[in-house]
Amino acid sequence: MNLRVDLREVDSSGTRRLCLRRFEDSTGTGWMLLCDPHHLETQLGKAHDWKPTGRSLVAFDSSAWGHLHGQEARSGWKDAGIRHVPVPEKGIVLSVDLCPSHKPLDRTLVRSLLDAFRREGKPIPVSFALSGGWIRTHGDDLAWLQGQVDSDRIDPTWVNHTNLHRYRKGVPDRKNFLFLPGTDILSEVLGAEIEMLRHGCVPSVFFRFPGLMDDSTLFAQVLATGLLPIGSDAWLAKHQNPKSGSIVLIHGNGNEPVGVHDFLKLLKTERPEIRTGHWHIEDLSEELDEFPDSPWVAPDAKKPAPQVRHRDN
Repeated sequence: MNLRVDLREVDSSGTRRLCLRRFEDSTGTGWMLLCDPHHLETQLGKAHDWKPTGRSLVAFDSSAWGHLHGQEARSGWKDAGIRHVPVPEKGIVLSVDLCPSHKPLDRTLVRSLLDAFRREGKPIPVSFALSGGWIRTHGDDLAWLQGQVDSDRIDPTWVNHTNLHRYRKGVPDRKNFLFLPGTDILSEVLGAEIEMLRHGCVPSVFFRFPGLMDDSTLFAQVLATGLLPIGSDAWLAKHQNPKSGSIVLIHGNGNEPVGVHDFLKLLKTERPEIRTGHWHIEDLSEELDEFPDSPWVAPDAKKPAPQVRHRDN
């Protein structure tokens, strides 16, 4: 699959979208990965149905995508991206990182989530940060997740978490992950999206840095692909307490059980509020769509996080 970045405004019968990618399938049919710039939702469309408008990306400045992309660009780099969202009620955004791992998906996490919110009777929004390495070695687990999606239990946002997600034990974080020699950022971004598309997942407009490690150069390279980096102000395994609007980070790949344990504990603590409908799992796209003019960095963003020992995440 020859996936390539192709950022431009396209139109189909008066409907305008941001084209993120172009590619051809095995039959030679051309496709586009499209983003609704106002609602931050992505879709696939046949290339012949969408025509370039010829306008520059400035056309999106007043949209949620344009606002957030510009705000992140002006920040230079900070905390690996958006890490907190304003919410109208009590609740969090749940992000589950699936880095390369030899261990199976922690299905208890998903089952507990489904059980906690079963009374709501609607799909639970969860952001799954998919690495290409995890997809290639966990086909059965991904198929199981997609089964939850097909059964209207889960409403996923498939976040780009790079293709290889390299990590070397014993190497300091600031020299590890995407800082490792030989890293090609474009290949990392597109490689993960290729694996998603091959396995029936439509990539979202969001990106998560491995280990939440970035710098100004890496950040700018990701932004140049049209993606919006998201971080976290509540990485549970680092003992960061979630607040209303937190983007909570846990690993569902079996490598960070303490984070999963703490999340299950959080569900238990909030059970009375969940049952009365006063505590929610929020949809990342919807919250950023509804509040594009609100601050997306938590008030304590400058506070350094405690360090924990990384394994394969």
